[in-house]
Amino acid sequence: MNNELLLVAFLAFACGYVFKAITFGFKTFSVTGNFVQKMGHQVMVLLGTAVYKMSYADQLCAIALEKMDNPEEAKKIRLDCQEQFETWKKEAVKTYEENYPENYKWQLKFDDWSGLMDELTDIYKEKKV
Repeated sequence: MNNELLLVAFLAFACGYVFKAITFGFKTFSVTGNFVQKMGHQVMVLLGTAVYKMSYADQLCAIALEKMDNPEEAKKIRLDCQEQFETWKKEAVKTYEENYPENYKWQLKFDDWSGLMDELTDIYKEKKV
């Protein structure tokens, strides 16, 4: 009878330990996912702010270029600035996606700049940050 009681006690302990490990793992994954998502939102806000500031600087540059004596050179400079800005936006989205933790990539709802800005609009509307 003692052996059976020891076996039952051991099995109860093992089941409790496995249940605790599964529950703890799920809770940790959930909390970490929440953290990753909130930090991702903060990065998107930072990107949005950077774009706003860069657009403002671009407008100032456009005004200065309009006042140049050589309109052909001004147009060339403006097109070059726009091309660099578009390249930066593509690289920003690519880097964001590549560095997002693999286990949480299901949280990403975009794959291009337009989608990122739509997601950022939703974040602002829902006041997630």
